[in-house]
Amino acid sequence: MSKLRLYLFLFVLTFSLGKTQFLFAQQLSKTAEEFVSLARENEAAGNANQASFYFDKAANIYWRSNDYEKAAEYFEKALENITKVGNKNGEKVLLSNLALIYSEQGNYGKAIQYFEKSLAIANSQGRRQEVGQTLLNISTVQLEQGNLQSAVNTLNQAQSVAQEISDQKLLRNVYYNLNKAYEAMSNTQKAAEYFSLYAMLTKKIQAEEIRLKEQQAKAMVDSAGRVVQQVSQEKEQTVKKLVETSNELQQRDKTLKEVEKLTREQQMQIELLNAEMRLRDAELKHQKLLEKVYIGLILISIVITALILYAYIEKRKANRMLAEKNEEISRQRDAISRQADELRELNSLKDKLFSIIAHDLRSPLFSLITMLNIAKEGHFTPESFKQILDELSDNVNHTTSLLENLLTWAKNQMHGTKVNPLNFDIKELADSRLRLLKDAAESKEVRLINNIAAGTYIFADKDMTDIVVRNLISNAIKFCNAGDRVTLWSFSDGATVTVCVEDTGLGMTPDVQDKLFGTQITSTPGTKNEKGTGLGLILCKEFIQMNGGAIWAESQPGKGSKFFFTLPAVKA
Repeated sequence: MSKLRLYLFLFVLTFSLGKTQFLFAQQLSKTAEEFVSLARENEAAGNANQASFYFDKAANIYWRSNDYEKAAEYFEKALENITKVGNKNGEKVLLSNLALIYSEQGNYGKAIQYFEKSLAIANSQGRRQEVGQTLLNISTVQLEQGNLQSAVNTLNQAQSVAQEISDQKLLRNVYYNLNKAYEAMSNTQKAAEYFSLYAMLTKKIQAEEIRLKEQQAKAMVDSAGRVVQQVSQEKEQTVKKLVETSNELQQRDKTLKEVEKLTREQQMQIELLNAEMRLRDAELKHQKLLEKVYIGLILISIVITALILYAYIEKRKANRMLAEKNEEISRQRDAISRQADELRELNSLKDKLFSIIAHDLRSPLFSLITMLNIAKEGHFTPESFKQILDELSDNVNHTTSLLENLLTWAKNQMHGTKVNPLNFDIKELADSRLRLLKDAAESKEVRLINNIAAGTYIFADKDMTDIVVRNLISNAIKFCNAGDRVTLWSFSDGATVTVCVEDTGLGMTPDVQDKLFGTQITSTPGTKNEKGTGLGLILCKEFIQMNGGAIWAESQPGKGSKFFFTLPAVKA
């Protein structure tokens, strides 16, 4: 009977696990299809960077589900889009992923083809570790093909790179593949030589990893040991008090017994000396004796109860202290987890910034150099030269805005920007910024209006506020068409001043509004295909919050947008 129950339990467990895996696979497939849909929408809208991002997400889900055909299909689509924006880092990663998938499918020719393209990009960037890893991957595919001599030649190159950059793990893997290659070539001497090198280097790496883990574990044990020692000391003190109390109770019980014995002896002597007195007073003495016993028992009960209550209070106190220690440890663990999340978020933001610098900053400078060289050689007519100058002016303005935002953001992240609040008229600051942006607005036939009342004073960092106003007005102009207007207005509740930058431009959908002030860097082209940096609103949010204010947006598609921010009013 017990075996039957066991079989039924195993059957139900297997069925449940299978059902769970099936539901999980269904959920992954649904998520992948959603990413593909988002990718196609961005591709149709001409946003190749976002399209590549979503195609890559979908491909990775299919890869984890072992659906290699769909994974390869969407990695190819991601590669096609990332190539359009000139993101070499992204192109290199996608090429490596495609090579690995084709290798798993047994399509070794295509795998080597994509690995070699990835290798060319890594060499051009001077990333020696990635060069060595890609050479190692190529050698693995050559071994699978049975192309042993080519594998050895490739591994010799990888070995040189690994030794050059002192990468022990890469060198260990190179020795492992060389051992496999010479074994397949029946060169037992060489195979044994490289196996010895592989084993020796593996042992060294493992010893180093174990040493580092032991150091980390020792630090954690020392920290926990101090807490345990403190709790143990408190427990010992409580136990000691309980033992002392128990001894005191035993001593009092012994004394009580001695008193009772002495009383009985005295009573017997009285009865022997005077029988008549005993008969006459026996009832009275018996009652008095009972009263004494009852009183004694009551007193003892009170003492015992008091001691038990005291021990209980001490135990509760010890338990409360232990709970507080556990709560403190939990808070510290939560704080460490939040710091790790923030570091991952900052690291992701850093990678996206490098991508922006690599493309948005380099491309306009290369265009400027190329146009100037052509102009120097006299290949432009006066009419075409004026047109080129207008285009170069737009590129330089975009590059200047990008550099200004990047430098401001970098200073704030690396060194921390100190807030220097002072009293100033926000209308005067807005007038100054509108004068600087007047040419940009007139080139798009956009009207700039400042309806902020004169004498509207706020208490904040003036430079930070200037950057916020500049970014919001520039964004408003960017998404306006000819005939639209950008209006600045404000109101105050006494404690704070709320400033609004309102435009009659394109407006935004709710999903775009939700991403405005997040940590993800995104940029949408303007009505005349003006480029953006993606950093402006991030800087606005940081600077407004650092000055004790808030920032938000209201918008409807086709009805324009309103960007609000609050700052402290001047203190009376």
